[in-house]
Amino acid sequence: MKYTHAQEVDGRGRYQNMLRFRSNLQPLRYSRRAKLAAATFAIVVAAGCAPQVPGPPVNGPVAAPAPSGPQPFAIPAPGVGQATGGTQRGSGIQVPSGDGTGNFRISCRYSHMNYDDSIVYPGQPGRAHLHTYFGNTLSTATSTAQSLLTSGNSTCDGGISNRSSYWVPSLIGANNVAQVPTGIGIYYKSGYQGIQPQEISPTFPNGLKVIAGDARATSPQAGNVSWTCRATGERSAAIPACPQGSYLQAQIVFPQCWDGVNLDSPDHQSHMRYGMWGDGCPASHPVALPEITYNVDYLVGAGGTSGWRLSSDMYSGPGGYSLHADIITAWDPAISSRWLNNCTRQNADCHVGQLDATTELVWAVG
Repeated sequence: MKYTHAQEVDGRGRYQNMLRFRSNLQPLRYSRRAKLAAATFAIVVAAGCAPQVPGPPVNGPVAAPAPSGPQPFAIPAPGVGQATGGTQRGSGIQVPSGDGTGNFRISCRYSHMNYDDSIVYPGQPGRAHLHTYFGNTLSTATSTAQSLLTSGNSTCDGGISNRSSYWVPSLIGANNVAQVPTGIGIYYKSGYQGIQPQEISPTFPNGLKVIAGDARATSPQAGNVSWTCRATGERSAAIPACPQGSYLQAQIVFPQCWDGVNLDSPDHQSHMRYGMWGDGCPASHPVALPEITYNVDYLVGAGGTSGWRLSSDMYSGPGGYSLHADIITAWDPAISSRWLNNCTRQNADCHVGQLDATTELVWAVG
C-alpha cells in the first residue's frame, strides 16, 4: 500500500534542520482498513466519578522478554530540554479541517534512553528493554504522575507546559548503537471511528497511562502500528529496506476509548479500547479522548536499514514486529484545555503547537 505525505508549510522558518520532519506533521488520512484499526487514547469526565489508580500494576503480557541478541547497546547522550514553558504569538492561521476532523499536533526532540519502564516495571530500574524517551527529561522507573507534573525539563513544544512522558523501544542499528530519532510528531485528533469532535471529553486527564502495540509480537500486528520508508511510501509491519539519506518512520496509534474510571489497569490495557468503525466507543469504555498518534522519524545512515531492529525484538525474526509505545500524560490543564477545545473538539486543523488563531506553544528544544 502506498502512503504519500502531504507538505505542511510552516512559514516561520523555525527548525531549519528539521523541516523534513516537520513537513510530515499533517492530518493523517486513513484508508477504510486503517480506520478500522485506528484510534487514540482516552479521557472522561463523569460527574462525581473521580479517576482511580489501581494498586501496583502486575507484569502483564505487554512486557517483552529480554532480547536474545548481543547486549548492551551503545546509548547516545541525552537531550537537555527547556526548564520554562508557555506560549507565544502564533501565525494567526487556523484552518477549518474541511473533513469533519479536529487536529492538534506537537513536535518533540529526543530526550534520553534507559532500561526503565514506569508503567510495566514501576520502581524497578534496569528491568526493561532499552527505551527512547521524548518530553519529560526525568522519566525513569520511579516516575509517577505527580513527579512528572512537578519536575523535569521538557523536549516538546510548550516546554514544561507539557511534561508528559512519551516513549518507544529503542531502534538499534547494525553496529549495535541505539539510533537517535530526528524527532517525533504527536497528534491529538478526533473525527475517526465514528467519534465526532464534539463527542470528545471536554477535559483531558493527567496521570493516564496507556500502552499501544504488543512488545511480545513476533509476527505482523494489526494496523495500529506500522513502519514506512518515506523514500518509497511503502508501509509494512517490519522495518523496510530504506536507502542512506532517507527517513524511516514508525507510526503507533493509541486506543482512545476510556472506561472513565481507571488511569491504569493491571495489564495496562484493559482500561482503554479502540473505537468501533462507525459505532464510536463501546458501552464498556464510553469516554472518548483524543486519538493519539506517534510518528517517529529516523535518518538512515550508511548501509541503509539492513540489520536494524528494536530493543524489544526477538532476534530470530524480522526487525520491527514488536513495535509499541507508552505514554503518561502530564499537561498544564490550562494549556491542554485550550488545544482540546479550540482544535480537537472543533472542526479545526491547528498547525504545529497552535492553540488558537493567535497563539501557539513555545518551540521545542532538545
